[in-house]
Amino acid sequence: MKRKIWLPCFFILLALVLAGCNLNSLKQYVPLPTPTPTEGVLRLTATPSPTPRAVGTSVSVGSNKRAEAVVCTGYATGALNVRACPGVQCWAFFVLAEGREVTVDGKTSRAEDGATWAHIVQPVDGWVNGKYLCEVQP
Repeated sequence: MKRKIWLPCFFILLALVLAGCNLNSLKQYVPLPTPTPTEGVLRLTATPSPTPRAVGTSVSVGSNKRAEAVVCTGYATGALNVRACPGVQCWAFFVLAEGREVTVDGKTSRAEDGATWAHIVQPVDGWVNGKYLCEVQP
């Protein structure tokens, strides 16, 4: 009995394949449900807070002057790589969490891509992308 049902289904499927029809082409005939706004539903958005600023404008780093800064990637769970030298081609050996305070010593370097790299001495000695450092707020 099962064989009688299977055989016509096989021929119909074979005819569809030979005609160049596939399941993806049939999707145009199936209406998709329209999403409706639901009241009381919490919608999360990825709004960065605080907004990252360049190290040259938010942290005053002069020649050989130490300054306090804070890691501000703009995301609550953000992280900043500390590298052995200035540039993304260098080895990342430490990760700083969002909000972590660091001490910059005033040395900066300009990368080929235009990024400004700042040298930090606390909590580790290394280089970070300066656009992810913000001034410490009192």
